[in-house]
Amino acid sequence: MSLGTTELDRPVPLYMQVVRQLRARIASGELAEGDRIPSQREMMQIWHISMQTASKVIGALKTEGLAIPSVGRDTIIAPGAAARIATASAGTAHSQAEPRPAPGLDVKVTAAKAAAPAHVAEILGVPANRRVLRRQETHPNGGEAVSITTTWFPPAIADKEPRLAASEPMPAGVLAYITETTGERAVRVTEENAAAPADEDTVGSLGVPPGSPILITRTRYHSTTGQVIGYAERSTTAGQWHTRTYTITGN
Repeated sequence: MSLGTTELDRPVPLYMQVVRQLRARIASGELAEGDRIPSQREMMQIWHISMQTASKVIGALKTEGLAIPSVGRDTIIAPGAAARIATASAGTAHSQAEPRPAPGLDVKVTAAKAAAPAHVAEILGVPANRRVLRRQETHPNGGEAVSITTTWFPPAIADKEPRLAASEPMPAGVLAYITETTGERAVRVTEENAAAPADEDTVGSLGVPPGSPILITRTRYHSTTGQVIGYAERSTTAGQWHTRTYTITGN
C-alpha cells in the first residue's frame, strides 16, 4: 500500500495532517471499505510521529465515521466512508448539534470582543468579565428575524481563528472551521432547551411583543480533552422548526 509523501508541515497539528492524508486516500479509492489503515506503530514509522499523535489520528478517523475497529486489533475503513467525505466536501455535512441556517436565508453576522457575562465566563473557564469573542448570527425568514444565536469562544480558540471575528456566514458552520484549522473537534455536546417569555433584549432583537413565547437553547461544545471550545445561546420565535441530522458512529 502506497502512502505517498510523509512530510508534515509542523505549524499545523500533526495528527490532523495525517488525518487529511488518509482522508484523501479514502476519497480517491486508494483505501477502500474494509481496508486496514496503518497501525499506530506503522504511523510512527511512516510520518515520524509519537504514539500519542498516532492514537489521535485513529480516534479522529473513528469520530468522523471513516474508520471502525475490526476483529482483532486492526482498524479498517468504515462502510460509506468515501461517500461521507464526498458529502462533507460538497458542504452538506452537518456538525453534530450545531445550529445551521436553512438554504437561502440571508444570515446576518456580527462579531467582536466583549466582556463575558458571569455564567459565560464560568462555562468557558475564564475570569469573570474577561474579554472573549462574541459572535452573533441573526436568521431571518420572509424579511423578519426568527432566531438569534450568540456564540462565545474562549481566547485559546478565538486567538487562533481570525475568521470567527469576521462578519460573514460560514456555510459549513463554525465548528467545521475550527476543526479544519486547529484539529479541535466537538466530540460531546450538552444542550438545554426551555420555553420562556421574551425579555427586553430579545424583544428588541427579534421584534416580538414583550412576553411572547420563545424557545431558548443553550449549547456547550466539548473537545476531545473535555474543554469547552464554544458556548451558544439561541433564541427562537414560536412556530419555527429546526431539523438536525445526527450520524451515529462507533460501536
